[in-house]
Amino acid sequence: MAENNQHFNIQELADKWAQGKLTPDEQAYLERWYADFNDEHINLTDSRHDNIEELRNAMLGRINRQIQQDDKPVRILWNWPRIAAAASILVFLSVGGYLLSHRQQPQTIQKQDVAPYTAKAILKTGHGKIILLDPAKNGLLASQGNVSVTKTAEGQIAYTSSQDQTVTVYDTIQVPAGGRPQLVKLSDGSNILLNAATTLRFPESFSATKREKLELISGEIYAVVIHNKNAPLQIRAPGQVITDVGTEFDINAYPDEADTRTTLVEGAVEIDARSVEKVLAPGQQAILTGNGFTVDVANIEQVTAWTNGYFRFNGEHIDVIMRQLARWYNIKVSYEGKMTTEVFYGKVTRKRNISEVLKMLEKTQKIHFKVEGRRVTVLSK
Repeated sequence: MAENNQHFNIQELADKWAQGKLTPDEQAYLERWYADFNDEHINLTDSRHDNIEELRNAMLGRINRQIQQDDKPVRILWNWPRIAAAASILVFLSVGGYLLSHRQQPQTIQKQDVAPYTAKAILKTGHGKIILLDPAKNGLLASQGNVSVTKTAEGQIAYTSSQDQTVTVYDTIQVPAGGRPQLVKLSDGSNILLNAATTLRFPESFSATKREKLELISGEIYAVVIHNKNAPLQIRAPGQVITDVGTEFDINAYPDEADTRTTLVEGAVEIDARSVEKVLAPGQQAILTGNGFTVDVANIEQVTAWTNGYFRFNGEHIDVIMRQLARWYNIKVSYEGKMTTEVFYGKVTRKRNISEVLKMLEKTQKIHFKVEGRRVTVLSK
């Protein structure tokens, strides 16, 4: 047949397939491409909306098998969002393009790689002591009055208090950009996990009847709170106050993002922002912007991916992704040329050097990078 000698761009075919505009030759090429890649047979000429779930499931199984057999250092597990059929097929084809792209791989221009965990978290006590937490040995770090601060074998910073303090003393933990997330156990038993580029101010101990506020100065935390109905925990974040009602939640308040997001995983929280109070239910997210305060349904897996050691991209543009990488690896980002408007989906461990994450993104063939020390330049496709 004539189409045997033809070569088509898979992404362009994906666009036309989603719109139902494939020619017979293009249809045959796409079906052969898919059959070469996938073990199961799926007829792409069926209704796009009828077989998209079957396509998604078959591709996911095939990709996971490929990952298990692959001995390369990067491990990418893809999870399909429930979005419109047209968008879904574009994602499926982009991922397939990555797994077939060993024939024509783009190369990251790299003069130096950047590893995670290169910066050190700092604890500043209210008594003037400064402690580097990462190199600190396990055991007692500080003791003042009835308050002790220890570092556990798992790296957690734990506060204990034998009695109420007459004067509230505040400590501050700063995890800089490029730092390892730090888990802090407050004296009331609540646990707070700080992400990279995060600063949290908190009291060394709490009163049984009066709760002093924690302050998320900037960054992101995940809180698992021990509820005290007589004195519920409150966290002040930029533009709002979050009050615990027996709760597990995430607050994302990076100053370089367009909004502040509080996402409830379990329990309930009350949020007071712009003189408006809202109570969240599990799975909801409060979004505070310069224009207003709204509540929406949250993607819990995406929100909490960082607490499990992953980057989770779920339809993000490249500038959003690069802000995450800048905080995690402590890099400077610049752009050259016209940037892609494509969105990216994927999941990759945060333990790898930045070059491996960038190579994953490059395999979509929509973006390229140049790495020079701690500066990463995003190049047009």
